[in-house]
Amino acid sequence: PLPLSPNLCFYVFAPTRKNFPCQTKQTLTAHQDEVWFCHFSHDGRRLATGSKDTTVIIWNVESSPVEQVYKFEGHQSGAGFLAFSPNDQFLLVCGTEEVPEAWLWDLESGTRKCSIGQTQDDSLTTGAWFPDNTRFVVGGSRGHFYLCNVSGHILNTWEGVRVNALAIPFSNVVLAADTHDRVRSYNFDDNADQDVFKEDHPIMSMSVSPDGRLALLNCAKQGVHLWDIKDRIRLRKFQGLTQGHYTIFSCFGGMNNDFIASGSEDQKIYIWHWKREVAVRVLSGHLRTVNCVSWNPTKPSMIASASDDGTVRIWGAGDSDDESE
Repeated sequence: PLPLSPNLCFYVFAPTRKNFPCQTKQTLTAHQDEVWFCHFSHDGRRLATGSKDTTVIIWNVESSPVEQVYKFEGHQSGAGFLAFSPNDQFLLVCGTEEVPEAWLWDLESGTRKCSIGQTQDDSLTTGAWFPDNTRFVVGGSRGHFYLCNVSGHILNTWEGVRVNALAIPFSNVVLAADTHDRVRSYNFDDNADQDVFKEDHPIMSMSVSPDGRLALLNCAKQGVHLWDIKDRIRLRKFQGLTQGHYTIFSCFGGMNNDFIASGSEDQKIYIWHWKREVAVRVLSGHLRTVNCVSWNPTKPSMIASASDDGTVRIWGAGDSDDESE
């Protein structure tokens, strides 16, 4: 990893190797093709990874070494997006644009609970859960946007909304990053929608801070932007990473969720403090594009990364504060 510049004063939030993910602890090689997505469960005990090989693998990250728990098969395409329900009972799996359905897996039994879709023209590539654990939204760039329950029933639809990413920062508000470079809010209870903010380039992915106040957007040819959802202002344009037109996923994490991590097309992982636009860490190890980074919500020193090189890396704290490694 790159050392901190001596010209920057980080003082309070300077990461050290003893308390910050900076070293590969394990490389997972069970997938047979590019790994597109990874995400930790809310309790921090499991990691889900999705691959172009059409499989989803659930890992136990409490064991040492990390061990495989389930391998979910039978998807019609690669698994490009995964989302645990808030209580970690279910996993929502979304595929590529060409596939007309998404899938819901029961993590207690390790079985597929249901498929979600309405017609063969559907395209459901992203989703987000409501806090009640019983409902979620799915959507895609072809104009399908559904409110569903865990039985697979479509409860409501919003016609003509072409979305690239979804998030739910509050109990009844859905944020949708659409194909017009906007983030808009949707309330399925009263069928109300409004603009929140707009970017100048396509929004490829979006994540929201645990408190629902901040949004991270990975924008084509721009990189990672941080927005204040309430005040509707852009706070930061983070520097360093390479972002073209591939879908790269970033996340919040670390102590007090004060840090941001993102994959990059230059094979690296970039980590910033949310108040600084210059990276405090750059992690090397992958051999191709890093598509997704996930930060363990209960273990601040653990992150996972998924790459086109077919591997998932588990990163942890270093063995010393020696920056020369």
